[in-house]
Amino acid sequence: MKKSLLLIGVLLFTLSGFANTSYNNYAGYNPYWYDLGYPNTATYGEIFTAPNTDTNLESFSFWAANPVVSGDILLGGYIATWTGSNAGTLLYSSPSYDYPNTGEAQISFNTGGVTLVPGQQYVMFLSVSQYYGQSFGQLQVDAGNPLTGLNGFAWYNNADDFNGLFTNGWDNYYASPDWAVDLEFTPEPSSLMLLGTGILGGLGILRRKLF
Repeated sequence: MKKSLLLIGVLLFTLSGFANTSYNNYAGYNPYWYDLGYPNTATYGEIFTAPNTDTNLESFSFWAANPVVSGDILLGGYIATWTGSNAGTLLYSSPSYDYPNTGEAQISFNTGGVTLVPGQQYVMFLSVSQYYGQSFGQLQVDAGNPLTGLNGFAWYNNADDFNGLFTNGWDNYYASPDWAVDLEFTPEPSSLMLLGTGILGGLGILRRKLF
């Protein structure tokens, strides 16, 4: 009986080690950086470091604050590696997103799962550059609290030059304060498969012990 209880404890401890990781530094309405949109700054981003355990990025969000110029903003949400001065390899690109620009809203994207490298830097960003001139609103975004894993705000006045995000140094990066964002990470799928195999094996042992 004691061995069975020990095994259950080990299994529960293993499960607790696979709790999802969240980077969420939202601190409420806190307008700071502006103006994102046409014809001003085309791209705003936040640099982050992938966690050491949960490396599957399921979703990411940005908090928008005030409309600076009224009107919709047609934009995209993106995840890319970060070279230290510009975006590297594009890992996720959303469909076009029509943001109504009504103030204080969370702009969210579900990636379907993007596997990141533990400890490597990435940049999450919004950009109008692929849709430049198709909308005319401008917005201000919320500043967030400092948080381990978030490395600073970044922007680039790249107008309609989307490719320039990956070849040219951005105008500014590692800036403070951080943008208010949310990133939701889960374990990498192969890790979950190994965990499931271990649990099934453990349950088999437990069944033999009990019966």
